[in-house]
Amino acid sequence: MNIWRIAVKEMLVSRDVKMLLFMLATPVLLMLILGTVLSNAFSGSQAAGDIRVLYISESGVTADELAAQAEAKGVILEQASSGMEESLREVQDGSYTGFMMIKEAGIHYYGNSRSKLENGIVNGLLTGIAERSKLEATLTELPNEGGAAAAAGGNAGLVKETLLEGSPRPGAMDYFAIAVTTMSIFYYAATAGQLIDNERVRNTAARLLAAPVSKYEIFTGKVIGNVVLNTLFVAVVVFISKYMYDANWGSNMGLVFLVLISLIVFTISMGLAISYLIKGKAAGAVIMIIIQLACLFGGSYFQVVDNGDFISVMSRYSPLTWSNEALVGIIYGNDSGELFAASEAILLNIGISAALLAASIFIMRRREGL
Repeated sequence: MNIWRIAVKEMLVSRDVKMLLFMLATPVLLMLILGTVLSNAFSGSQAAGDIRVLYISESGVTADELAAQAEAKGVILEQASSGMEESLREVQDGSYTGFMMIKEAGIHYYGNSRSKLENGIVNGLLTGIAERSKLEATLTELPNEGGAAAAAGGNAGLVKETLLEGSPRPGAMDYFAIAVTTMSIFYYAATAGQLIDNERVRNTAARLLAAPVSKYEIFTGKVIGNVVLNTLFVAVVVFISKYMYDANWGSNMGLVFLVLISLIVFTISMGLAISYLIKGKAAGAVIMIIIQLACLFGGSYFQVVDNGDFISVMSRYSPLTWSNEALVGIIYGNDSGELFAASEAILLNIGISAALLAASIFIMRRREGL
């Protein structure tokens, strides 16, 4: 009963409206800024403008099949109404992406140097069509099923293309909704480091010890109260990002919150342990350094790519890395992947938290006061 009363007291003490608004507004605004500014880095592609290409074909050479294949790829072929010089001038003016001269010997393409992306698409299209035609021509000459199929029904169907759907991955807003939420949780370590120090500063530590409650009840009540309070803050941030920014948090919100709560317990345990190991303002400085390093290597400000460099190697030791990876696995993985990703992160967070809390309790028992 005493533990519950102390926990409720910890939640009621945090009634500074300005601080509460700051704790809610900061991650929400940071999600919006990072998710909007860095959206192109997560799209995996660059937007291309309208691709319109003029063409002139020699007599006897038809471009109907080429136009149909190009249109399927988003390239519009328009037959030039004027000569080659006038068509090239229109390309130079930027009215068209390029110009093609279609001959029996092949295709000569002229592109606008200012439209590099669009020209790359057209060149890739023409190269693919040419290679496909060569392959089909080779197959028709083979004395096997390929030649028989070609004789029976032409070249149609000799070369088949199949697009494989890639595995789902988070977009910019989805990624930073996760990263900023876990980053804001890690900043709770700074307030956790002041849980006991605040009692000493307010000269209420002696009163607590004089009350009919044990050190264990005081310590446990403070931890539980802060875990519950911070969980409420995180829940508000998650639902704001989910319904206001349309961030994807998956369908298994239970596992998502279990991972987040385990990270909350970890950060509070870390803050308390450091405050017991290091006295005074130095503890706050050490906590802030650890927070900044964990956020930097944990991908809170940018997505860390595992390419073997210093940051990617150090990121493996950041609690934010394994927590973020667990959340991504829960949201975008299958059923077995969800459980494995969540259990690994939860066990790590809770296991380290138990060790840190045990160290804090051991140091507290050896002290006369809190």
